[in-house]
Amino acid sequence: MVLKMKNATYIFILYFCIINLSLQAQSIGDFYQGGVVFYTYPSGGGLIVDIADLSNPNPPSGTTPLDSLLSRWGGYSDFVAGTSVDSIGAGETNTQNFMNFYPDLNGCYAVHQCVNSTRGGYNDWFLPSRNELIEIFNHKSLIDSIALLNGGHTFDAFAQQYPYWSSSQTPSLTDFRYAYVAYSSQPVFDLLRSKILEYKVRAVRSFSANAGINSKPIVNKEIVKIVNLLGQEISPEPNIPLLYIYSDGSVEKKMIIKE
Repeated sequence: MVLKMKNATYIFILYFCIINLSLQAQSIGDFYQGGVVFYTYPSGGGLIVDIADLSNPNPPSGTTPLDSLLSRWGGYSDFVAGTSVDSIGAGETNTQNFMNFYPDLNGCYAVHQCVNSTRGGYNDWFLPSRNELIEIFNHKSLIDSIALLNGGHTFDAFAQQYPYWSSSQTPSLTDFRYAYVAYSSQPVFDLLRSKILEYKVRAVRSFSANAGINSKPIVNKEIVKIVNLLGQEISPEPNIPLLYIYSDGSVEKKMIIKE
């Protein structure tokens, strides 16, 4: 009788832990709300990066196919007030201030591509700040693998020699011709480039601390395959994070805990 009680208690505790795991906050590498989580705040919530680059429907020249894949940051020497902050969490504010200066939604600039995006069914995308862009590339391999699993592409899929724009303008008080960029395949991030050069754009959005709990309807779905974080198909193994890909296109990250 005592042995049965211990077993029952053990099962109850295990079941309770599984419930808590299913309700915990999103973590880095989750495919969630239209993109991949690349940063989480200690208080909850975080930042999501799109799984594909944004093209330019209104290229400034339009003379080559490459022009439709790249965008300028802004005017060569325009001072765009409120866009010089480079910290994590500043991308959204930089973007809003940029739109105050360049309100034309038919514009050809990098921020316009983000603000006009409805990727994943969301319309609150923005251009990441310098440090947000750095954080994205700190998780480049993971983001690339999740993007490929969900119909996106890697950062180096095209125009590999071109960097990505951040929303952070140079903090210079005398020369406003430059903004920060980052190369996805190079560990050098303190790079300033002329605002009228054309570079790649990858949008970001934020999610709140309480988003995700019971946010999706329950639907009938079947597991199509199980892969590890590198995208390799694998049989379920305990104590390692795995991605479960379902027939409805959704992806869940799970880990079987075994002592």
